Amino acid sequence: MLKHTTAGMLFLLISLAACQTPDKDTQQDETQQTIAEADTTQRQPRPKPEFYSFKGVEKKRVFICMDPTDDTFHQQHDCPVLVACKSTFRNLTLPRAVENFDRYNCETCSSDLAYVFDENAAQFETGFGDKR
Repeated sequence: MLKHTTAGMLFLLISLAACQTPDKDTQQDETQQTIAEADTTQRQPRPKPEFYSFKGVEKKRVFICMDPTDDTFHQQHDCPVLVACKSTFRNLTLPRAVENFDRYNCETCSSDLAYVFDENAAQFETGFGDKR
């Protein structure tokens, strides 16, 4: 009798565990579908940066994806955003990436270079700010 009860409990636990698996699969399918929809949506690149200052980082090298919809530069060659690029990569200087290719900093791997686009710093360096 004890063997039948133990076997019944084991069968019940296995069947309960089997019922839980499809929920996880559905969540994975929904996640994959959401990612696929995001990949097919064409994103328009931002307009060319108006203000930038390269003081101290004139020779800094960055990576860019040559995809026409991409508008960021990356400090790390293994940045997840850059790795997801379906086009070719280029390694060039930061000033060239911004001036010639209209790139902004990647928030994932280059957030520390956001100061390059600080309007006040760029105007102070170039002398185009208010002269009161």
